[in-house]
Amino acid sequence: MKQRPCHSAELRIFPRQRFWSILALLLLSAVPELVMAQEWGHLRGQFVLKGEVPVPVTLDIERDAEVCGKVGLVDESLIVNKDNRGIRFVAVWLDSKTAVPTHPDLKDLSKPVTLDNKDCRFEPRMAALRTGQKLVLTNSDPLAHNAAVYLNRSSPFNEVIASTTPVERIVKNPETLPARVDCSIHAWMKAWLVVTEHPYVAFTDADGKFEMKNVPVGTWRFRLWQERRGSLVQVIRNGTEEKLDKGALSVEIRPGEYSELGTIEIPLEQLVKKK
Repeated sequence: MKQRPCHSAELRIFPRQRFWSILALLLLSAVPELVMAQEWGHLRGQFVLKGEVPVPVTLDIERDAEVCGKVGLVDESLIVNKDNRGIRFVAVWLDSKTAVPTHPDLKDLSKPVTLDNKDCRFEPRMAALRTGQKLVLTNSDPLAHNAAVYLNRSSPFNEVIASTTPVERIVKNPETLPARVDCSIHAWMKAWLVVTEHPYVAFTDADGKFEMKNVPVGTWRFRLWQERRGSLVQVIRNGTEEKLDKGALSVEIRPGEYSELGTIEIPLEQLVKKK
């Protein structure tokens, strides 16, 4: 019986190619979420006030007035742009009970989040903090401040922040709502921390606009929150009234493009400061 010649190069190449092809198919069929995690999109929108634009209220400063009374502090619980009615400091974050894929550019937690006491106010007023990420509390003022952080799912804490000694903390658990930060020495000082396990958190700027980049594709729930109102459960979106379950909107994130939350109007009566 005549034997077929052995082509060593053929035996070396084709079995190896078949092996890797079969392995790739098995992996993709077993964990389809890996495919989804490789595709990313973006989200953007704008929040505007429906009603008369309020004039910022100047705070009456009595405590440490020689320092705090010189900077012209105003009530920042509602800041509205008089030119385009944009609402500043609206928080938007992805709300999920399951793990959220994270874009490779957003995985690094080595850079801390800094919350400074500056000019007798917290800077920034709203900050996003990841679980396991370092929170650094600093004091740029020539007087003592403290930071009382009212966490619900982790242990709350209250730290005196000296001008020369920053305080570092790590929060282990995500919060369902923004956590309030107060200075009990200066009662008007307030800030908010949105604590999540993922990086998909955004705050509106001076024009009421926000962008959230490199969000995993798919349909996700996004929570909407403003400090005077809390969860925004009734809004006007692109001219149509909508009632939102726990202040959440479901939005489809499509690969490689911006998904539009649209223009969201909030009636002024919803943001009247509680007495």
